[in-house]
Amino acid sequence: MRAIARTWIGAPAVAGAFALAGAAVVAVVLSAQALAAPARTSTATGAVAPAPVTVTFGEFFYKPALITVKVGQKVVFRNVGKIAHTVANTDAKGNIRSTLIKPRNLDPRQTQVVSFAKPGVVYYLCTFHPTLMKGRIIVTR
Repeated sequence: MRAIARTWIGAPAVAGAFALAGAAVVAVVLSAQALAAPARTSTATGAVAPAPVTVTFGEFFYKPALITVKVGQKVVFRNVGKIAHTVANTDAKGNIRSTLIKPRNLDPRQTQVVSFAKPGVVYYLCTFHPTLMKGRIIVTR
């Protein structure tokens, strides 16, 4: 009878220890997720703005070449290549407009951040390599 009492008395203590250990693991996992989560900023209305979307580019690609973002969401263009490239918006036929994305030389490891005020489709390309580097951004509400 005493052995049963000890088992019964000991079981909650062991279960409690596992619960505490489990809580510590959950806390560590949640902390790691918080560190890994993309930064989000508050807007003027108090809503949380969507995290920026990154497009990497180099010889001779944009990756991903098609993205979807919301109005006002930031798009970060990052040159991961070995030479300079640019990003400029075009019309659907590939004629450079430079009205939404102003082209500037982006040397390796440099970035350019843009956002869009209206929904629609934004076509873009590298002005140095217009036939090799093209992309598209779908902007939604």
